[in-house]
Amino acid sequence: AASDVYKRQQLILYNNVMHNMKKNFTLTFLLLVVIQTYSQTLTCSDFKSGTFLVPADSIVEKSYTVIRKDNQQIEYDKDGNKSIVDIEFIDECNYIMKANPKSENFDAMSQYVNDSGGIKIKVLKISRDTLFYSGLIENDSVRYEMPGILIKLK
Repeated sequence: AASDVYKRQQLILYNNVMHNMKKNFTLTFLLLVVIQTYSQTLTCSDFKSGTFLVPADSIVEKSYTVIRKDNQQIEYDKDGNKSIVDIEFIDECNYIMKANPKSENFDAMSQYVNDSGGIKIKVLKISRDTLFYSGLIENDSVRYEMPGILIKLK
């Protein structure tokens, strides 16, 4: 009789442990599904409009915010300076950027870049909310490549 009580207690304990493991597994699985759903990598089309950050690095002196809509983007630096850039999409991912002559800081360098065909942007990869690209300015006498990062904020 004592061994039957012991076996019954062991069975109850085993069932409780298994129930908790199932519950924990289910919760863990649901959490992973939710995380995967919300952390999916964006696609090129997600970078055609919205608000973005270009972080400062060894090439970009100051971080700036980009608001992109349709075929134009407005860039704001931390000092409040504003640049307008026209975008011509070559395909789903790649595009050409040219400074808009109506931009308040359009200068000789902007004109030079435009005369060179603009900055050709080639998307290298997208990881979560970040687009990695290579920009190219090229004409008969100059070929200048610059890597860059565009982070989607909203």
